[in-house]
Amino acid sequence: MNKKEIGMRIKQLHEDRGLHQKEVAAVLGIGPPAYCDLENGHTAFTAVALDKLAEFYGLTLDEFLHADKAVMNMHDHASHGYNVIHTRTVNGLGEDLFKRLCEMIEGNTIMLREITQSQKSIVDLMTKLNKQAGPKR
Repeated sequence: MNKKEIGMRIKQLHEDRGLHQKEVAAVLGIGPPAYCDLENGHTAFTAVALDKLAEFYGLTLDEFLHADKAVMNMHDHASHGYNVIHTRTVNGLGEDLFKRLCEMIEGNTIMLREITQSQKSIVDLMTKLNKQAGPKR
């Protein structure tokens, strides 16, 4: 994300929550004009400021910066050992649709295992046939 996109995201958050720029500026310990420059993309947010705002809005930094995208958390694992995709109900991806997506991924994983096993069997068979044919002269 560039500074303009981050500024637009910050603006969306304060407007969605019915806050004024001066209230959010106070969280960062800056004046409204400096905050306005940040929100308009004229200056860049520091990592510390972004972290403060994410905490203020009760979001993780990933959720804060990437509200419209699923967030992959590599430290959280499902019982089957797959990485879990953390998502919120955004752009119509509800619980039922997410469950169907997970079922499709699981079905694809099973098919890929079967294909891999079939390919291994073919390689083993070809290796055995080559040994039976003996060395070529």
